Amino acid sequence: MRIKAIIISFLLSLGISSINAQVFWEDTRSMIYPYLTRMADKGMIDLNDIVQPITQTQILDALHTLRNKESALNRIEKAELNFFLKEYEIPFKLNDSIIQPLRLLKYDQNSRWRLASLGNQSFFIQIDPVTGVKLSNSNVKSIHEYGNGFHTKIFMGKKLAFQMYYRDITRGGNGFDISQKYTEELIGLRVDTNINNSINFTDLRTALAYQGKHFTLTIGNDHMNWGYGQRGKIVLGNKSPSFPLIRLDYSPAKWFSFHYAHTWLQSNVVDSARIYGLGNNIYGGRREQYIPSYLVTHSATFIPKKGMAISLGESIIYSDRFFVPYLFPMMFFKVIDITNRMGYNNLASSNTQLFAQVSLRNILHNAQVYGTVFVDELRLKSMLNPDKSRNQLGVTLGLNKQDIIQNLSAGVEYTRVNPFVYDNFIPAQQYQHGGFGLGDWMGNNFDRFTFHSMYKPIPRMILNFQVERIRKGGQGNLIQQYFAEPQPKFLFDHQWNSSTISIQGRYELIHHLYATASLAIKKLQNLSNNTQNTYQQSQIGLNFGW
Repeated sequence: MRIKAIIISFLLSLGISSINAQVFWEDTRSMIYPYLTRMADKGMIDLNDIVQPITQTQILDALHTLRNKESALNRIEKAELNFFLKEYEIPFKLNDSIIQPLRLLKYDQNSRWRLASLGNQSFFIQIDPVTGVKLSNSNVKSIHEYGNGFHTKIFMGKKLAFQMYYRDITRGGNGFDISQKYTEELIGLRVDTNINNSINFTDLRTALAYQGKHFTLTIGNDHMNWGYGQRGKIVLGNKSPSFPLIRLDYSPAKWFSFHYAHTWLQSNVVDSARIYGLGNNIYGGRREQYIPSYLVTHSATFIPKKGMAISLGESIIYSDRFFVPYLFPMMFFKVIDITNRMGYNNLASSNTQLFAQVSLRNILHNAQVYGTVFVDELRLKSMLNPDKSRNQLGVTLGLNKQDIIQNLSAGVEYTRVNPFVYDNFIPAQQYQHGGFGLGDWMGNNFDRFTFHSMYKPIPRMILNFQVERIRKGGQGNLIQQYFAEPQPKFLFDHQWNSSTISIQGRYELIHHLYATASLAIKKLQNLSNNTQNTYQQSQIGLNFGW
């Protein structure tokens, strides 16, 4: 009887997964990510999360796998599993042709509270609010952030889905840095340049997605991360504003997956050749347009054995005009760029990058070991010659160990990004979107060492402790980048060092209602004027939907 029950449960979970084929991309700030990461590091599930966000279909498949292994979970893990299943199971009855009436401020069939829902299996819509506030104070400054909006999901049959996340955000205070240069938080583009202590911007994420048997095709506007990193991602980070994109994810077998995306960037460079007069004097009386800029990226992930993932990728930033060949997912971008510039004309070139990722999960018991390499420019023939080398690359190495004691994890991570990585002599082809870096939030010419630990005292609560050391060098100039021999050394024009100790708590009271609190002590050593200051900063927040 027990074997029969297990088989029925397994078949039921497969049936639900195949029926629930709609694609919704899950916000990377969700508490589901650390939960699934923990389960993957322990070898309980297979998780392909090198490219984020991941879909709710992937999440639900992982949760169903854990449900079949529930006896191996501890008390907190079981409680969180049941909590997340209420969030990600389909919110309507299967094979129900009767349209559910409009439900306001009620629970769905999974006992999940919703602002509004309506429909049936053919067309179902649900809407949730997005609102909240964060307040930060230190011995020298204060910062506030608040925002409101909504999150809509529309199920359109078994294969097609649409989602829109909208939040209008205001961030400011007497300690707010309008440049937003050294912050890892999501940033926005300024609307009013006359205000120097606050900013209002919009976080917009939309997706129209189709789920095939082995692939997902998405058109929308979203963020995208690539690779692993506790404190930053050197390939594609999460700092820059969202961008329009076409995204293809293909996984024909468990041992192989392929990712492709074509994105539209804001170059922040005015096209002077396309300026024309308006016939009036309003705002200067002329029409300005920006030079078009695009990022195209693709990568392949191979899984030679359980827990081991090897990923190789390439990207290119091109400008001036939309180029159809870059819509071909399997195209070798570097070769096309060489053809376009006739091999030798650098003034006609684009900005190409190569990157790789290795991840080992539960090869070392209950742990993940990972490494990322980002190559902006590399001369193989002279890479070991200190006078001729141009090793413009970034590296991240990390180790995260689960269950040092039950529900306690700890890890270390080191990131180094060499001088001039992400920079390019063609302004419209900088590795940026709207003037903000697409890679690590620290930019280049820095290194960062982080010790971090996470403890779960009760279900849905995370306590994070972190010790971090950062060293930052200067930006340099184009002459140094392209013609200096030898190249300026790592951390040349050393500007500042910082050491930070922080503790943060985050608790999901109900689905997507987060209470947060943190305390940090930061010591900043400014080498340019030989000063040293210590700051204490506290933060509290209550947010629904973010």
